Amino acid sequence: MNKILSILASLTIVLVVNAAIPEKLYLTPNSNWKADNARFAAYFFGNGEKWVDMTDGDGDGIYEVDVPSGYLKVIFCRMNPSASANNWNNKWNQTGDLTIPTDGKNLFIIPDGSWDGATTTWSIYTPAVIVEYT
Repeated sequence: MNKILSILASLTIVLVVNAAIPEKLYLTPNSNWKADNARFAAYFFGNGEKWVDMTDGDGDGIYEVDVPSGYLKVIFCRMNPSASANNWNNKWNQTGDLTIPTDGKNLFIIPDGSWDGATTTWSIYTPAVIVEYT
């Protein structure tokens, strides 16, 4: 019986941690990263590997990406705009290896003057909801 309770407790902890992973991550690049019309991508790892384009659909300077299910780690990358493929050959700059926060933080800010290796500037971002009335 104790073994079953121990297994159930472990499963509960895993489910709670996975439930706290945000559905979207956001990136605020600094002026260095924005230079030369760079584009941005996220490299997810720790459960296989997956590259995903980042977009700024509303033009506010904050890029977003959907977090693929089951991934707990990410690297944000500044990409060559002349190459459409996301891979390490087309990467110009990158953050350090980041663990996706489970405490509500979902926005990573590239610090001013930084080019590579940033790891500590997570914050909370709540996107504006645009309501159209007819």
